[in-house]
Amino acid sequence: MHMINRALLAVGVACVLQPPARSQSTSGAVGQPVPQATAPADVALPGSVASELIAHVRSIAQDQRGNMWFATDGQGLCRWDGKSFTFFTEKEGLPNDYVRTVQIDSAGNLWITTRDGLCRFDGNIFTRVPVPPAADPPLLTPDLLWFESEGGAMHFDGDRVGFLRLPVEEADKNWRSEVPGLNPYRLYSVHKARDGTVWFGTETRGVCRWDGKSFTWLREVDLDKSVVRSIFQDARGHTWMGNSGVGLFRYDGKELRNFGDDNNIGNRTWLQGSLIRIPGTIGDPHAIMQDKDENVWIGAFDSGVWRYDGATMTNFTTKDGLPVDAVSAIYEDRAGKLWFGTRRGVCTFDGKVFAPVRGAADSKFR
Repeated sequence: MHMINRALLAVGVACVLQPPARSQSTSGAVGQPVPQATAPADVALPGSVASELIAHVRSIAQDQRGNMWFATDGQGLCRWDGKSFTFFTEKEGLPNDYVRTVQIDSAGNLWITTRDGLCRFDGNIFTRVPVPPAADPPLLTPDLLWFESEGGAMHFDGDRVGFLRLPVEEADKNWRSEVPGLNPYRLYSVHKARDGTVWFGTETRGVCRWDGKSFTWLREVDLDKSVVRSIFQDARGHTWMGNSGVGLFRYDGKELRNFGDDNNIGNRTWLQGSLIRIPGTIGDPHAIMQDKDENVWIGAFDSGVWRYDGATMTNFTTKDGLPVDAVSAIYEDRAGKLWFGTRRGVCTFDGKVFAPVRGAADSKFR
């Protein structure tokens, strides 16, 4: 595995912190199995081939054959095979071209969330999966897939799709939004943690942790003031949360803290009316992950990419090779290369340089 070189801290702006069977069926209701499919030898459904990707990339996944898949805002689902980009859109059966997440199950099927709900792609057919009625919670198994939804989360156990509804507090029972479309319990992020728990990031009710039996809410230090777009539990058991407008949070199992505020890199201008970009600060984190070298990476829509090695936060921006400073997805492939989804396409980081991903025919491709 290619490992990230810790000596590269000088590349960015560093500040030292305190250590601390293929089918068209749409069945998906509880008790009804979703048809299975093995990974196709090749994607049979034709798509639109292009030499570049310049759309906003919100999610990234790698399939068993090494193809990279990107969820884009407005250009549908995109596949990169190492030479060119192939786009699958509403024309091919995708419910909506605004794609939020993409995941791959053990059988090789792609599960895609869009503005118009969840669907599955087996390489031939896009199958819409309706939201089933809430039922008994599933067993928390390692292979369980989770998908954001209104007021709860859909899940797939390899056979059936179910729905887990979040508990609504008494004060919210009769809540009616004055803003059309606003739902304080709508999910924007779901994370299956290392300790077996599942974490849900909501619109304006903070974060909910579910251990398979009970729900625990985290709302302190303004975590519930805006959308929680990303959650990740690292190897030490610390849970990181990205609040879109209030910054980066960390929960150590006992106390929830605003990590940015604690380390003098916070940006809370959103609470005063609108988020104002301030160099060297983080106020709008959209993606969090940990690489195999146990560095925590944070992608922010206002400040590029941050790397935390346990003591130091290093900020990478366009001056270090990012196409733009708005980053919303991070993924480590099986070779150890990091992929970053940005507001304008994707780039990679091999431990030395950030490089834009372009068609192989492009002389600038790296």
